[in-house]
Amino acid sequence: MTTSDQLSPGSREWLLAFADDEHMIGSRHAAWIGLGPFLEEDLAFCSIAQDELGHAIRLYEFITDEVDRFALLREPAEYRSAWLTELPCDHWDQALTRHWLYDQAEQLRWGALSRSSDDGLQALVARAEREEAFHRQHAELFLSRIAAGGEEGRARIRSALEFLLPYAVAIWEPVAGESEALSDGLITTGSDSLAQQWEDSIKTSLEGWDLSTSWPQPISGQDNRHARTPEFPALLASLQEVITIDSAAIW
Repeated sequence: MTTSDQLSPGSREWLLAFADDEHMIGSRHAAWIGLGPFLEEDLAFCSIAQDELGHAIRLYEFITDEVDRFALLREPAEYRSAWLTELPCDHWDQALTRHWLYDQAEQLRWGALSRSSDDGLQALVARAEREEAFHRQHAELFLSRIAAGGEEGRARIRSALEFLLPYAVAIWEPVAGESEALSDGLITTGSDSLAQQWEDSIKTSLEGWDLSTSWPQPISGQDNRHARTPEFPALLASLQEVITIDSAAIW
């Protein structure tokens, strides 16, 4: 298993972006526990959030030996999460649509790691892909039912797509040093190829659900994951509520 001091800067940056995305999307999903439209959905989102946070922990372990402090006590500018994962998505139609858009992308990102030169990463991918199959099934089933249920539901999803797609497209902006991660053998497929696969898959599903929409440009100003959304400071503060009681404690 590769240790943090063996990672090249480009490979570290690629893993960090993925880990931070898993951390933030898991945390945003967890905020819906107790607030979902019905009990079964509360339980489903709880399970999905737990999985994503578990994936974040395992990815952070390739980067640092102090996972809790690293995950929670960095400065905002040190995070590399995509804006899509940081958004609150306070309405259920937005939360569900983001869940679907993100997990479709996540499948491809795990796939890019599946033939990694690192045996430890290959083992993590095998576990994560089993869990992600449930996540995608959950999102696709729910969205397909809404799409088949009438124009009101489709209108809500269309509105959520109009808002979220520019953020989702931006998730594929290459991280700094992606070419190095490719040459290292950490990943086997670059962002451009993954983005096209993702776009084709999303468009096919939307067409089948009668939810086709115009394809947007990525949201501007993301600065290759170095800038944070206006909502990020409040999100980070909420994540730090426990650890900052005693930042020197071993949790």
